[in-house]
Amino acid sequence: MNGMARMPVPDFFPTLATGPIALPEKRQILDHVGMWYAARARHGIDERMWFGLYRNGLPSAQWYTCSHRYSDGIGALPLLLRKTCFHDVGDLPKGREERQPGWRDVWLPKKSRCWPRARLYWNSLLPSLSHCQSHVPVSMLLGVMQSRAIDRAAARAGVSTTLWLLWTADRALRETLAGKHSVTSWVFPVNLRGAVTAADMHANHCSGINLHVSGNGDARKLKEQMVARLASQEHWRNWMLLTVGRWIGQSGVNILFRLFRERAGRHAGSYSNLGEWNVPGLDGISCAAPGSPAYPVSLGTVLCNGRRTLACRLHPVIGGNARLALDFLRCWRSLSLGTDEVAARTN
Repeated sequence: MNGMARMPVPDFFPTLATGPIALPEKRQILDHVGMWYAARARHGIDERMWFGLYRNGLPSAQWYTCSHRYSDGIGALPLLLRKTCFHDVGDLPKGREERQPGWRDVWLPKKSRCWPRARLYWNSLLPSLSHCQSHVPVSMLLGVMQSRAIDRAAARAGVSTTLWLLWTADRALRETLAGKHSVTSWVFPVNLRGAVTAADMHANHCSGINLHVSGNGDARKLKEQMVARLASQEHWRNWMLLTVGRWIGQSGVNILFRLFRERAGRHAGSYSNLGEWNVPGLDGISCAAPGSPAYPVSLGTVLCNGRRTLACRLHPVIGGNARLALDFLRCWRSLSLGTDEVAARTN
């Protein structure tokens, strides 16, 4: 049917305790982006976001899961903090754009750039395991000094911290999961709050761009590509495609998902940076996206009270398990801390 589909909202579920922790308010609207996650679920593909809370000096996080059908990460995390920490974060972070461009601005032909085509040479690729789910995320909570060191390394490289972390994560992937000559494809989310209004402010408001990364470019090349893709309105074209459910309904989205479902290992994965949060009583916050056989590497980072987390979730189609994810995180952390180490590894 056309329009919004109304379904009961799932709760946050703690993974190490019995019984659900309910959302602070029940929202009954499945937004148009969420229709794609509903379509994933019909095919047995995980659509849960993961959030980890570090408390009381403990070395590991308490993990919670929440359906991506009703919220994106920026929308779901404040609801979890309100329920578990009794903390209201206030207004949600908005994107850089204030209005949605018209169809002509988005779809008129623009000067195109020729980016390298994605070619992934995984160390292990097992499409027969596409029906399996990824492991519980593996996460590292860094200290304040390490977190600041990453910011300084990003400044020396001439890019933002979020782009620096993506670039070093791509290098870590070539060290642990795939061949050095791969051309990787990463989903980079773009927050559109302030320019669009979905079902409510906690609903899915994120579009994204695809960044293709080769092994012979530096972090500034990645920044140049991101700026060019945003200037070409790629994120708005993707947003219009993501919200096509308003016209074709859930059944139409289900058909499109089945027709255009991509093969296992086609892309590297997704990278989520949920920004900076100040929450009394917490040592840190971690996050991980659902991932899928086509996007088998789910990476997340959050800065909370001056301490950054790095998290990784790997799908079994690339031989993913918690041990391999920990190896990846150690490499990612090492590379992120300084350009000298990056140069030593990549030359």
